[in-house]
Amino acid sequence: MSPHKLVLPAMLGALLLSAFPAGAQYYDPYRRPPPSYDDEYERPAPPYGYGYGRRYYRPAYGNVCVTGRGDCPTPALPYGSNCGCYIPGFGNKRGIVQ
Repeated sequence: MSPHKLVLPAMLGALLLSAFPAGAQYYDPYRRPPPSYDDEYERPAPPYGYGYGRRYYRPAYGNVCVTGRGDCPTPALPYGSNCGCYIPGFGNKRGIVQ
């Protein structure tokens, strides 16, 4: 195809592209920035039932001592307390109440 035959379609394409409006972004210097929520008091309240306002029942005491080698029953103790178990073949092991 000769270069003379490509000039007319190229010029028509440029003419059609110049007919479209420019899509530049508009900048409003007086617009307020979005809130950063760094301050706890600015944050809007979450919708009801999203973890706030619900009551969860969890007993304050547990009776299972969990160690790295197993678990064993223990008297009722607060969660996260230190406890110990005798694991056959390993001896006394320390753990926490869960």
